[in-house]
Amino acid sequence: MQNCNLQAMHPAKIKRLLLTFLKDILILVVLGNLLSLFIIRWDAWSFSVVLTNSLFSLLIGFPAMVGMRYISAVLERKLPWLEFPVKRLVYQVLSLTLFSALLIFIGFSVWLQIILGINWQEIPGIVLPSLKVVYSFLFLSLLAGNAVLFFKNWKKATLQQEELKRAHLALQYQSLKDQIRPHFLFNSLSSLVNLINSDTGKATEFVQKLSDVYRYVLAMNDSELVPLADELKFLDNYMYLQQIRFGEKLRLKVHAGNGRDRLVIPLSLQMLVENAIKHNEITEEHPLDIQIVFEPAGRLMVRNTLRKKEVLEGSTGTGLENLRKRVAFFTDDPLLVREDKDAFTVSVPTFSNRPGP
Repeated sequence: MQNCNLQAMHPAKIKRLLLTFLKDILILVVLGNLLSLFIIRWDAWSFSVVLTNSLFSLLIGFPAMVGMRYISAVLERKLPWLEFPVKRLVYQVLSLTLFSALLIFIGFSVWLQIILGINWQEIPGIVLPSLKVVYSFLFLSLLAGNAVLFFKNWKKATLQQEELKRAHLALQYQSLKDQIRPHFLFNSLSSLVNLINSDTGKATEFVQKLSDVYRYVLAMNDSELVPLADELKFLDNYMYLQQIRFGEKLRLKVHAGNGRDRLVIPLSLQMLVENAIKHNEITEEHPLDIQIVFEPAGRLMVRNTLRKKEVLEGSTGTGLENLRKRVAFFTDDPLLVREDKDAFTVSVPTFSNRPGP
């Protein structure tokens, strides 16, 4: 089925490419003859002149158009407009000016020498006036094109920011809902009652950990990223509450290495651990082992043993999708999910102290 869909899309893609190619050719032909209005006298125009102008425009203009698009694409990856507007403008103007100057001068010189048979000594006097006209048009095109690109990217960034807010609120709401749902509260309060009767000191610590969990969840309202060290401290409080209930049947090992200063999406690790607890059996025969490992590539691997429950506690399945959207806002490095026979693994990107979209 998938191959059939790809084959069905292939002719449409070819058609779009051909239409784009024809449109570019038409634009170049029109522009080439428009620019010649400033160079060639009216009484010298003829069909052969139009044909020559069109051919010259295609031979010079098409490589110039492809090269400029490539340069703009590279600069957009390295220096996005919204982050480095002044630096991007300087780099774009300089790079496109130098590239077009080199291409146009070489193209003019070869054209005049080979096609028209003009001596090399006469070429500079013919090329330089033509370059003035070309550069005047190039400057206007560059100004208009960059203005359109800037506002297009600004609109895209605005939409991304709104999507991030929605995903952030959804993840926070899901995490908060997980902590206040009756099942979680009932288990926590039951554990607390048992501790009060058996170990008042541990009961006091349990209440403190429980308040720390709620405080952290509520404090993440305006935070897009947090240090991994803070997230692990929160997770430690959360795991304390869960291990009072499950004891040695629930085990967590963390190997953060030198990644504690890296930034992560808040509540992401807790959500992944919560998912593991909700979806898997936790018994003496089948304990739940969870590992969190900071990898050299700058990613966090969250891995748990897999033994799925037949009946799940209330789960909407939106946690991973919300986390995936939030990761996509900050990086092209995606959230990776893998399910094997005996393990479920999620690989989460981390970020430097100054991440960029």
